[in-house]
Amino acid sequence: MKKKESLNNEKSPVLTRRKSKNEPEGRTYLCELCNKAYLSYPALYTHKKLKHENTNIRGRGRGRPKKDQNEDIIEKNRYNPINITFFAKEGRTGKTSLKEIDNCIDLAFSNIYNNSKLNRNKSRNMKIYKSIEEHSFLDKFKKDNHDLNKNVIDIHETIDKVFINYLNKMSEFCNPTYFTELIIFVTLFREYLNIVNKKINNNEYTETKDAENVPNYCNKFINKFLFPNGDNSDFSFLKEDSIDLIQNICYWMYDNNFTYYKISLKK
Repeated sequence: MKKKESLNNEKSPVLTRRKSKNEPEGRTYLCELCNKAYLSYPALYTHKKLKHENTNIRGRGRGRPKKDQNEDIIEKNRYNPINITFFAKEGRTGKTSLKEIDNCIDLAFSNIYNNSKLNRNKSRNMKIYKSIEEHSFLDKFKKDNHDLNKNVIDIHETIDKVFINYLNKMSEFCNPTYFTELIIFVTLFREYLNIVNKKINNNEYTETKDAENVPNYCNKFINKFLFPNGDNSDFSFLKEDSIDLIQNICYWMYDNNFTYYKISLKK
């Protein structure tokens, strides 16, 4: 069994094992018609389709409407980092068109690897790239046809392909400015995975391995790579936002069966 990672930060992501579908924990998708809770949106959608397709909601007549008993929970989970509502927050919400994706990739590359950032990158043992064509991941992502309906069926697909699939899917939910930040974050996470893991047959770790063990690296990526000096970072990310974002990425992989580990917060 793989070891669980945890850090003594006030708020850190930690690993947990995949939960049984009979367990109540983690059921954040609520049916507003009957108050049943589900582990994923597809399960909630199927439930509504089968149980409530022909349901009519009738008013209570005169008087003040009764407050929905789940209103507070729904509000709390509105920007929950473990699902796509994470992107509904102001500053993130929107859509990145297929024509805009390539420009976002160019901006992300420039942000990470421009000459003014050489000292920052060298301090982390990051590679030096002069063009996107030299960067196997961003070059591959730029040449991808960005098929939003494409699903990676093979759960043992490489980390690079899983990350590209994730980015393609999330382009539907966030504006180009935030999507550029998302590309930067994913690229840095990939960069860290390749720094701490040796090449396999002269190929980078993320070009060869599947995503099963990716959540094991979340804590050290956040605390030692992005924020080695506490809450201050020379990357353009806030620590709390970074923790939420790494949850979103890893939970998406968990929800799509690319890993049997998910992360949750430990205070």
